[in-house]
Amino acid sequence: MHTKRSSSSVLVITNWRDLAHPDAGGAELLCDELARGFGRNGWDVVFLTAAVEGAPTTEGRDGYTIIRRGGRYTVYPWALAWILVHRRAVRAAVDSENGIPFFSPLVLPRRTPVLLLLHHVHQDQFAQYFSPLAAAVGRVLERTGSRLVYRHRTVVAISPSTRSGARRRLGLRGDIVVVPPGCNAVVNPPAGPRPRSVKPRLVCVGRLVPHKRTGLVIGAMARLAERIPDLELHLVGDGPERVLLHQQVRQLQLEDRVVLHGALDDADRDALMATAWMTVNASEREGWGLSVVEANALGVPVLAYRRPGLRDSIRHGATGWLIDDDADLADEIARALGQLADPEFAEMVGERARQWVSRFTWEAMTDGMLDVLLAEEGRLAHLPGERRIPTDLATVVTVPKELLGADTQPVFRGTDRVRMEDGGLVVLLRGADTQTARLALRRAGFTPAVIDHPSVRVSVARPADHVSPEGVEGWSLGNDHWREDTLAG
Repeated sequence: MHTKRSSSSVLVITNWRDLAHPDAGGAELLCDELARGFGRNGWDVVFLTAAVEGAPTTEGRDGYTIIRRGGRYTVYPWALAWILVHRRAVRAAVDSENGIPFFSPLVLPRRTPVLLLLHHVHQDQFAQYFSPLAAAVGRVLERTGSRLVYRHRTVVAISPSTRSGARRRLGLRGDIVVVPPGCNAVVNPPAGPRPRSVKPRLVCVGRLVPHKRTGLVIGAMARLAERIPDLELHLVGDGPERVLLHQQVRQLQLEDRVVLHGALDDADRDALMATAWMTVNASEREGWGLSVVEANALGVPVLAYRRPGLRDSIRHGATGWLIDDDADLADEIARALGQLADPEFAEMVGERARQWVSRFTWEAMTDGMLDVLLAEEGRLAHLPGERRIPTDLATVVTVPKELLGADTQPVFRGTDRVRMEDGGLVVLLRGADTQTARLALRRAGFTPAVIDHPSVRVSVARPADHVSPEGVEGWSLGNDHWREDTLAG
């Protein structure tokens, strides 16, 4: 928990769009929730973003201030100019990168904390939207520009896949901390039993853009027409591919089976998703997969390709299915629907999905970001004597409940992740190997008798543990139905 603080200094969040933009998506929702969360913690938050037709240039919203200037490309130099002019009032900055960073370290003092918020790596995506020259410039700005400007600054990645891409493809050298986004449906779960449709139904939510590959799902529907005659597909979202997808539906004569709803408000979208047997995500890549988590929060399982981001937000064999690139999408959909035809099995899948995503709240994301920001502020205060050597190694420690005394109150670093489960205490120690993990337990207040007890488990963290460390009881499926070979067919 963080004590609310009053400060005349400013936290700047930069993002190329905000929720008022017609093309707003998951990154904009995340930045809005982050701005509101920091505002609740006593920060004076200014959100710098591009101008939107019909929206005011300056607007107060839910405890923070939005300033809109510039266009799709000019928002970047404009935001830098604003930060330069106000640099003495800026206490910290969060640069949200959607392909091109804002490069605020160029105009802020060295000791001012700047976090690079990375949604996903765009190196392969530029060519889908820009000319060869513009795509080449984008790749250089994202890769070489980020590496030079952010140097040893701390990066916040929203998933282990993004963390891996930042290190391997962008060559970022500073600490990279995983802080997954929250989900509105987790905060406001629907009441009563889920109104699943009588007929098999797929509901897919997302922007209609090339890298989402929605056409693959429509193509699979054509192949399933005879095998599952009453199958329906409902697409929710808008974007530049909507006209092409309408044409595809007509060409395949699927007008009575596929419905393109366009954009729906949150309530109508969730009400429709709640009726789905499952959702399908054919995207080439995601930073995390917000639509996946939102579906799971409603008890709807997900079938998706095993791609960056999606392999982090989906627990294969528990909350849905991950399939390989060479898998036949129609066959995989048919197989999953065949299993979900059993109401008892479908209810079990839905409950596992709800359990999995219940940990992903916006409050938890804000707390995680605040922990990282305060740690970065402390690190920069010790320059040039700071001797940190960034490492991606982390350790998961589990202490069974029976070893925890009634007065046990261990104290860990703010950037470590601590969770109490029914079986005991689970801690993700970032930047620690199995040996230094035991030293960390001693500093936290545990006695040698507890630390050396054979039931205390210390293990090297896996990528999934950076999202949610596996606890004392593990991700127990508790039923033979949940064996991966059964679900994967």
